[in-house]
Amino acid sequence: MKKVGLLCLILMTTCFSSCEKDDICVDGETPLLVINFYAFDAEEETEKAVTKLRVVGDGKDTTVDTVIDRTDLKTISIPLQTDTTSTTYNLISNSATNDADEETGNADTITFNYTTDEIYISRACGFVIHFDELTATLAVDTDNWIKNVEVVETLVENQAVTHVKIYH
Repeated sequence: MKKVGLLCLILMTTCFSSCEKDDICVDGETPLLVINFYAFDAEEETEKAVTKLRVVGDGKDTTVDTVIDRTDLKTISIPLQTDTTSTTYNLISNSATNDADEETGNADTITFNYTTDEIYISRACGFVIHFDELTATLAVDTDNWIKNVEVVETLVENQAVTHVKIYH
């Protein structure tokens, strides 16, 4: 009887010790791209809100759900596509619609290019994507409200830092 009890104790210990303590994921999110907006003509670097900003993915009909639509913002966090090496956004200043429900704001298009790297976090979290070698290209038009785009952090691995500065 003692041998059966000892065997049961060993089996239970083995079963319970095989479970990971981190079955709840707290660090397993792919980071968003953090963009801050600055005054273009200021002598010192001064944050400047974009009036009634709207952010729409290129070719999409809906706005990005990580940005409050048509509000004055000094910073935004937006997702990059994980299944490709570029993401294009239309950033619309003074966003509004006319009677025909057409956008009347000034839209500028920025394309972000990068490489992706899958990072294993844990069994509970799985993989997250880090973006490296980040570059940004502003499409030039006749009425750009964005004057300059500067990538200040080429590695997007957390949301605690500014990755891109946009001057307007």
